[in-house]
Amino acid sequence: MFKNSIRTRLMALVLLASVIPSAISVTFSYLYTKESVTEQSVKQNTKLLTLGEAKLSSYFSGMNQRAMSLYSGINVPSSFYTTLLTSKSRQDVPPGSGVPDTRAVISTQLSNLFLSDRNTFQIHLYVRAAQQSNLLRGGYFRREANTNYALDEHLEGTYRPYIEVTHIEHQYGIKSGFPNLRPGIEPVFTAHFPIYKTPSSDVLADLSIDYRLAELEGIVKSMYNSDTERLYVLNDQGQALFASDPDWIAKPVKAGWSQLPGNSGSGHFTWKKDGFKGIVMYRHIEDPLFKGSIIKLVPYEDLYGDARVITRFNAGIGILFLLVGGITAVLISIGFTRPIKKLISFTQKVQIGQLDAHMDVEREDEFGLLTRKITGMTRTINDLILNEYKLDLANKTNQLKALQAQVNPHFLYNALQSIASLSLRYNAPKVYDLIYSLGSMMRYSMNTERTQVPLRDEIEHVQNYVILQTERFGEENLHLDVDAEEEALNVVVPKMILQPIVENIFKHGFADGIQGGVISIRCALDGQGRLLLAVKDNGKGIAPERLEAIMAGLAESGRTEREEIGLYNVLARLRLQMSSGAQLILSGNGDSGVTVTLLIPLDNL
Repeated sequence: MFKNSIRTRLMALVLLASVIPSAISVTFSYLYTKESVTEQSVKQNTKLLTLGEAKLSSYFSGMNQRAMSLYSGINVPSSFYTTLLTSKSRQDVPPGSGVPDTRAVISTQLSNLFLSDRNTFQIHLYVRAAQQSNLLRGGYFRREANTNYALDEHLEGTYRPYIEVTHIEHQYGIKSGFPNLRPGIEPVFTAHFPIYKTPSSDVLADLSIDYRLAELEGIVKSMYNSDTERLYVLNDQGQALFASDPDWIAKPVKAGWSQLPGNSGSGHFTWKKDGFKGIVMYRHIEDPLFKGSIIKLVPYEDLYGDARVITRFNAGIGILFLLVGGITAVLISIGFTRPIKKLISFTQKVQIGQLDAHMDVEREDEFGLLTRKITGMTRTINDLILNEYKLDLANKTNQLKALQAQVNPHFLYNALQSIASLSLRYNAPKVYDLIYSLGSMMRYSMNTERTQVPLRDEIEHVQNYVILQTERFGEENLHLDVDAEEEALNVVVPKMILQPIVENIFKHGFADGIQGGVISIRCALDGQGRLLLAVKDNGKGIAPERLEAIMAGLAESGRTEREEIGLYNVLARLRLQMSSGAQLILSGNGDSGVTVTLLIPLDNL
């Protein structure tokens, strides 16, 4: 009982109306926010990495340009380049000859290079011919013979300018100390430049410049949030020029996300291994000094934090709606079912015959209106039973007597036959033909036992009708032309489908008089298995806008006007008795006349 009650269903409906929209809203809000946040984050970080890559390339380009300034005095006898070109080892100097002192030239040039960048930590120049190390550090210059110094080849297997990733600084084999400067403390990265004997590829000296990380860190930190994100600048071998992890210096990066897919300029992918779950974004760096990648790790916790906040907020609202909906469901269900129960009690009294039962109306809403209508209907039913029923019986009795007094149709047929015979006796064959046509029409139309007839009989009925109209308007003013195929004449059709169409011609097409009027009827079977009946006249025709209005009225069942009700009845009977695909088409004949075409499918016959 309670399972099928309106109160139970109403409560369930209100609860579902609260829970389902809230759940859907929370789900779609979270998914949409998650997707949009991911998309926006990818776009924003792509721009940041692109800007950071441009800044790094510009930074490295400045290093390269400052190193190239060492070639500026290539043709000057006392220049730095000439000094390197003429440097010799003491073993190569002939006995009795002194080695030129190039200390001042080299220290001056290295000092100028040191001052050109405030992030320079130290500069080391190894002159290959003299096997000599020159080190400028903290404003102090040291020179020593360094026969064991050997610079590693470039990581690609050739000796070209390149950047050595971040490491703890050292003195390049120089044994001399520097006042107040302890080696092996400062983290630096080094730019190595070979100084060539132009235009050959022979190397005169090896220039190594150690840079502090201040400017590099400034560029890199503008690309990520140090509180939640991680960022790495790695060379092609996976060695870190910079990493956001603590104690990253001189430690290789072996995580799987460091193996970037392909060689595309930039991209991103998801990663859920190696203690990280989130999106990995990267951009390759292609610079003469440094070839590698910028890799940024954005964790899901940071990426979807806003989405989770919105989801919790929506969930809280959903729970609130659920509580409010539950209370509302109980109150509304009680308010709805109380008057319904009163109505049920009242209708039970009516059901057992207490038509004079009464129910007090206390409400002014729809339930109150329904109660007043039901009580009023009950009183009306009672009045009808007591008063109108007897009157209705009397009316039925009178109607029965009137029907019994009606003239028998056979009497009319016999009377017309007698008059026709009398007309032949007085030599009036024309009168006989007219009376015969009228009698045939009456017999055809008043015979209720036959609802369907061969098309041949329907054509004959129309011919009898036109014979009577011809006598009215004159043979010179009206002519009927029938073109019917023999197969079409044998098709069984509903009675009275052509005569109403022809009758409309006299009502509307020839309403202003007939002169040279022609009515054509064509009956045929088309190639699609349909019966085609076309009734054409040369009357005054119908305006195009009126023709469209009539066709629209025929298309809408139940909306008929006086002029089209006959056509609609014909179409309705064809669709009911023959085929639902039957069509009635009206078309104009140019300046005059109208053609009414009936298309009746015969597949189901």
